[in-house]
Amino acid sequence: CPLRAAKFFPATIVGGALTALLVGAPSAHAQRTQASVDVGGVALRYADTVNAGAAAVSPHALLSWGSSQTEAFGTFSQFLPGGWSAQGGLSGSYFSPLRSRLIGEIGGFAGGSTHNNGARTGEILGNLRLHYEVGTGEIFGGAGAGKTSFGNGSQSIFIGEMGLSTRLGEIDATLTASPIAVDSIRYTDTQLALSWTRRSIVFDALFGFRLGDQLTDLGATARTWGSLSAIAWLTPHIAGVLSGGTYPIDPTQGFPGGRFLSASIRLARGNDRPDFEVKDPGPLAGGTLDNGTAIEQFAWEKSGAADVILRALVPGAQSVDVTGDFTKWSPLQLSRENGGWWTITLPSLFPGKYQLNLRVNGGNWIVPPGLLSMADEFGGAVGLLVVE
Repeated sequence: CPLRAAKFFPATIVGGALTALLVGAPSAHAQRTQASVDVGGVALRYADTVNAGAAAVSPHALLSWGSSQTEAFGTFSQFLPGGWSAQGGLSGSYFSPLRSRLIGEIGGFAGGSTHNNGARTGEILGNLRLHYEVGTGEIFGGAGAGKTSFGNGSQSIFIGEMGLSTRLGEIDATLTASPIAVDSIRYTDTQLALSWTRRSIVFDALFGFRLGDQLTDLGATARTWGSLSAIAWLTPHIAGVLSGGTYPIDPTQGFPGGRFLSASIRLARGNDRPDFEVKDPGPLAGGTLDNGTAIEQFAWEKSGAADVILRALVPGAQSVDVTGDFTKWSPLQLSRENGGWWTITLPSLFPGKYQLNLRVNGGNWIVPPGLLSMADEFGGAVGLLVVE
């Protein structure tokens, strides 16, 4: 889950830390590394009066290992006919199982922007959150505090968060409510994010509204926003991206609200999952296959100091495979046992969070029942296994 409510940044970039992640992430110890760069253009109308067009380059990197995750993102925009803007952010989280289905998270975020006219913004936050797994989703809540700076000095910021995520048929949905206080400014942002995958195309939608103080000093007075995007994967490493909509006023960094329309080409690495080019690359939640075969039960248990045994009850199956970040997304075959059970022992699976899927009889990759279903960056779904 993100460290804070999602925002649209019309112009962002990250410096040396992001470059290091993109070029030389420490893959020897990482379980999963993803990196991408979007190259394209964006048309903006902000503060209800100013129109602007820009060519933009937007790098993004995600590194996860064990119970930790780091993400960096940014964009550099060259405006037409002149001027430029750069902005970015770096976040990190550490997850710790507290008890059955309950996970604690501690994290942080740092970001900022700079513009050709000398204007600068900045923000740094610390965050605590609890996640409680429910079926194919979770309930989560937390709070954060930090400092923000734009224009007239630094201000204290306090952020709360509560929400839930779940899978509704083929749609992944996340609803969040975030009360925010920036010195004397008080408001609450509520957002609904939806994601749907159809073959190799990922459709995302975001809807939000704000209650509380009106922020007229930043220009525009809209209290609602929404956006739509489509990511069409042409190959496992190349995609076309279209998006458009509105984004809210951001008082923590001094950005006016506005409208946008963008088109870009995404170049990615780290999408090594072997199921990308099947007819329906999006794994199904809940363990049910198109042919009616079902994974009736899924369980795991420790064996020795660090080994983990996975068990799946799939009566009538001819083969069952597992893939995950612990195998670098290469399939491993489970062994048949009596009573319709299939098992595999995974060596050196130390405590932490792992992503995995199963497939039966060489079919679609499936999120096993009982695991939290999470959408990944490439249009599929993965199950979250927490080893305590």
